[in-house]
Amino acid sequence: MTARPVICLGCAFWDTIFKVDEIPRHGTKVLAEQAVQAASGMATAAAATIARLGSPVEIWTRIGDDATGDAFLQNLAAERVGVDHVRRVPGGRTWISTILVDRAGERLVVPYADPGLDTDASWLPLHRVADAGAVLVDVRWIEGARALLDQARRDGVPTILDADIAPPEILRELIPLADHVLFSEPALLSLVPAAASVEAALDAIVGTLDAAVVGVTCGAQGALIRRRGDRAAWIVPTIPIVARDTLNAGDVWHGAYVHGLVQGWDLERVVRVANVAAAIKCERFGGRLGAPALAEVWDRLDEAAGA
Repeated sequence: MTARPVICLGCAFWDTIFKVDEIPRHGTKVLAEQAVQAASGMATAAAATIARLGSPVEIWTRIGDDATGDAFLQNLAAERVGVDHVRRVPGGRTWISTILVDRAGERLVVPYADPGLDTDASWLPLHRVADAGAVLVDVRWIEGARALLDQARRDGVPTILDADIAPPEILRELIPLADHVLFSEPALLSLVPAAASVEAALDAIVGTLDAAVVGVTCGAQGALIRRRGDRAAWIVPTIPIVARDTLNAGDVWHGAYVHGLVQGWDLERVVRVANVAAAIKCERFGGRLGAPALAEVWDRLDEAAGA
């Protein structure tokens, strides 16, 4: 029996990533040590990660009818991500980012999002959602995310929200619509600015939702997770690494989480795999191109268990 595909919906960027020794603080010329280009964006990078881990996946998004859009589609098709439901907007420009990554793995991101890519979601093939294994949305195309989450809930398909930094009103609109609400730390704290800690902020948000799982990624500390019915959140640690590039680490984490979810793994295993996948990515320059295959994740988990 063919596995049911994951549908990822959200933003689409074409990234140009430069590796530099140091991100300059003033006007100058900087020589890059390495440079790569790749299709990216939150949901896009998650979809590519899911494909590398071995689950069927497709991306639903909007791009321009330009040469950059051609490169975006070719790049994802090479990763075995389904691109049949990527809309080419006539006269639109595909979104682009230029990114500097320094020797410590930190980055400077300069994105340009063409306002000419209209936000209309009426073209989405929502009749296909019932056949999906899960849906993942990000917070960059709220009209599409709302439509897909609503349809998935009607069809009984698991829903995952990559709740990254966005205007608080957008986060508050989308988080009640998802079964798995997975925050970045800055996004969570933006909703509960008076919280004394990340744990306190998570507790405050959990009390407002009926989600099956609410969690927050905490970088080198791993992830803090709380299931519906749990009395408290619990930390799932990650492996120690030397970071070379943190770009797209959260997107890889979300993609690995969804892969584990559709495989039917227990929650702790899902989160451990997501933590390790994101950690491996951070060891490699190139944004989402550093996402691992599943065999690499198992090897690192075995190493950690034997340490």
